[in-house]
Amino acid sequence: MSPLRVGMIFGGRSVEHEVSVLTAHQAIAALPRDRFTPVPIYISKAGQWFTGEALLDLKNFSDLEQLQTLAEPIIFSADATQPGLLPRRAPERKGIFGARAQAEPMVEPLDVVFPLLHGSHGEDGTLQGLLELADLPYTGCGVEASAIGMDKLMAKMALRAAGIPTLPDYALSRARWQREPDAVVAEIEAAFPYPVFVKPVSLGSSIGVSNAEDATALRFAIDVAATYDNRVMIEPAQQNIVEINCAVLGNDSEARASVCERPVSAGTLSYEEKYLKGGKADGMKGARRIIPADISDDLTQAIQQRAIAAFRAIGAAGVARVDFLVQPAENTVYVNEINTIPGSLAFYLWEPAGVPFPELLTTMIGYAQTRYREKRRSTFAFSSSLLSANPLLGAKTGAR
Repeated sequence: MSPLRVGMIFGGRSVEHEVSVLTAHQAIAALPRDRFTPVPIYISKAGQWFTGEALLDLKNFSDLEQLQTLAEPIIFSADATQPGLLPRRAPERKGIFGARAQAEPMVEPLDVVFPLLHGSHGEDGTLQGLLELADLPYTGCGVEASAIGMDKLMAKMALRAAGIPTLPDYALSRARWQREPDAVVAEIEAAFPYPVFVKPVSLGSSIGVSNAEDATALRFAIDVAATYDNRVMIEPAQQNIVEINCAVLGNDSEARASVCERPVSAGTLSYEEKYLKGGKADGMKGARRIIPADISDDLTQAIQQRAIAAFRAIGAAGVARVDFLVQPAENTVYVNEINTIPGSLAFYLWEPAGVPFPELLTTMIGYAQTRYREKRRSTFAFSSSLLSANPLLGAKTGAR
């Protein structure tokens, strides 16, 4: 059998654009070439789509404007009868579309798609919806789980409904903050003692997240978070907290947990600590992390079980990373957030668990194909005489 053509989609209109580029190149390098042919699909920060060999060289991404002159502009066809890649203009040089006439473009097909975008317009269900319309199998979470996982408030609702502990929170809209800042500060101070954490509701990678020690810092933190999202969430800071992360791999019928990790930092990891201090081979581990985490076996097992429960609570699939806040002395474990497309696909948590990166990718593709086959068993259309027999067809339409 010919290798499957795997569309590796990355970049995107997101503050996590660069992180996505790194994740994609790690995944492309690890994809087993005897079974799969990677098709790089890059979405620029402006939302333009590209493909081509130039996207396979990470060095080309040091100048994103120059990169776009080297890559091939494309349009993604969501036509369910002919999904795939279309040229956006007549080819000026020979590429994957050859010298085909612009008037007769032919779709370059894809067998399966690997969404590798982080954050908005990719991890939040928007790209997954496009792939559903195109009727293509794709890895990872579906539309609903992606949207829930990206929305911290919705994720908390799902977790609490499943009996999984999360921190209390206070949420507000950007509009209310701009209209009633004094009232908002008073309500937050009545709900929680300082310090508090301020976060955009639908964002990851610590961007826009601040620790506020007083009212002045709180106002500034909300202003910052509100530049990234129209909803902001405030949570009480916890004392003597240890951060523990655990990944889950599975689908709706099976799930397994990875080893746990403990990030080592003076506080919550910043964007720079997460991504700018680590190397490509380290899986964007950033600041030093202890893998496996130096916690008891009982606590490890409890976190792994809770990670699987959180994975199932939002209906996740593929690989996701669940981040925990743990108070070892009180044996208290809170789910902080769920990352449905974690940086590096959390491969560095799976390799110690006996799952090499190539196997992780292959398993995710297998889950995507299984979900697609199950979807194809459902009926989405049927013949009806509604339009031909409807008496309204003989009447005038429009407003009177």
